[in-house]
This record gives sequence, C-alpha cells and structure tokens, in this order.
Amino acid sequence: MTKRRNAVFTGRKPRSNRGFTLIELLVVVIIIGILAAIALPNFVGAQDKAREASVKGNMRTAQIAAESYAVDNGGTYPPDVDADYKYRFPGGDASTKKMPSQAFINPFTNAGEFPIKGTLPASNVQDTRNAAPSSVSGATAGQVVYCPIFPSSGGSTTNAEAYAIMGAGKSGIALPGNSGKSTLVLSNQ
Repeated sequence: MTKRRNAVFTGRKPRSNRGFTLIELLVVVIIIGILAAIALPNFVGAQDKAREASVKGNMRTAQIAAESYAVDNGGTYPPDVDADYKYRFPGGDASTKKMPSQAFINPFTNAGEFPIKGTLPASNVQDTRNAAPSSVSGATAGQVVYCPIFPSSGGSTTNAEAYAIMGAGKSGIALPGNSGKSTLVLSNQ
C-alpha cells in the first residue's frame, strides 16, 4: 500500500515542465539591450582607432618612400608627389620606372591612393608638432599629406632639404601626437 502525501492538487504542472514567463523574457531582453548599449560605442571607437592606426602605417610607408628617394638623389628629398617619388612605393621600381598599382588603401574610403602634396600649417616642423591638430592642407579623411621643405635662404625649389608627413583622421583633422594636444608629424627634422 502506498502512502498518500498531503498535497493539494492545483492543476499546475511542476515548475520544471513550464516555459518562461513573459516577465522573465522581458528581463532577459532588457539585460541584453543594456549590454548592447554599452558595447556598441566601444566597438565603433575601436574601428576608428584601427583606421587611424592604418593611416599611421600609410604615413610610415610615405616616409620610407621619401627616404628611398633621398638615397638615390644625393640626400635631397622629393619636391613634389611626382612619378619619381611614387616609383618608390611598394610594388614600384625606380630603376625601371615601374609604377606601383596603388600606393596604399585609405582606410576611410577603401580607395587606393598616393599622398597628396601639402604645406605645413605652422612655420616649421617643431611648431607644427607642438600645435593642436588642425585641418591638413585640404586633406579628407584618411589621406596622407607630404610636405616638402625647401631651403629658407634663397635655395632651390627643385630639391627639398627636408619633409614632413601628416595624416588626416576621420574628420580631416591631423592625427594627434602622443599628448593628444600635439600633432603627429613624421619628418627628418
């Protein structure tokens, strides 16, 4: 003979056989929404930082091409972003005048492009570095700007004695330096 428990039959199934209640589902959806609201801005910020890192890599490529030009031209730097400078980008060959198919990819537009020629916003490289980032010689997002520097005392304008290379961030403003209140400039000065 089995013993009968003193339980009242309520007509409900045991908890383990039921689904989730509407309140439980709403709580889960709200928690997922809060987590997404926290993570999404961080994800977008990480994408922008990755694009800026790519621009910095493109600036370095332009610097290597300028130094390669100087090695082949007695220590003078390119006076312009011309074919002789462009041959020195990856895929090009200055000895055979073979032009690379593209210099590098602009991370903001996904277009292949060479640097554009520009001028320093300040009177010299050090003043430009110390200044707050500003717009870069008409550059758009992700563009690299090559600025030849010519001798200041009546020298030639066909051979640059130095150069400065800057890159534009998302809004066309120069990339900031380490302090955030300075401008990132690659140069031989």
